[in-house]
Amino acid sequence: MLSRPAAAAINHLLRDADWARAQLVPFAGSTILFEVPPLAVAFRVENDGRLVAAAAQTEPAAVVRLTGPALIRLIWLRDDSARQEVSVTGDTALASALTGILSAVHWDMEEDLSQVFGDVVAHRLTHAGEALFAWHANAASNLARSLTEYWTEEQPLIASRTAVCDFVQAVDALRDDTERLEKRIERLSSGLVPRAGT
Repeated sequence: MLSRPAAAAINHLLRDADWARAQLVPFAGSTILFEVPPLAVAFRVENDGRLVAAAAQTEPAAVVRLTGPALIRLIWLRDDSARQEVSVTGDTALASALTGILSAVHWDMEEDLSQVFGDVVAHRLTHAGEALFAWHANAASNLARSLTEYWTEEQPLIASRTAVCDFVQAVDALRDDTERLEKRIERLSSGLVPRAGT
């Protein structure tokens, strides 16, 4: 159901990216399934490198599984560390080619908006959206930093890094002291240590 509009959106991104479609041509006829729970979309690669919705019950050559947040980090935030959260089974070359292309192409939102609203309004909308997104990212970062500071300093629900290091060092020192004491007790009990005055 979602495969058709998703394929149209991806093809829209690829319309001026001949290099991207050329990378997909060797996989013509192959089907790839993207699972982003609870959604799943399946695409078939056409001879010209474009994507179409795969027919129902088609066995995919590759399956890519990832979470919604990982998808957002990969596509919109360009966060390569999100690749660690992607699970691929089947034809890894196909999956790697398509996910690499999707993370490399960029949606020219301002160009698309200008065709509807005109250049000036599109420019202002795009910059307003970017500013709002940057504000959200900055606010989230500040909130996380403030909560971390609150929970480690003012209401210590979480131990600070220094406190954890101090605790680990104290445990190591206690372990070493305990081992030395055990060895001394063993020597005393086996009579290896001469008694005072002998």
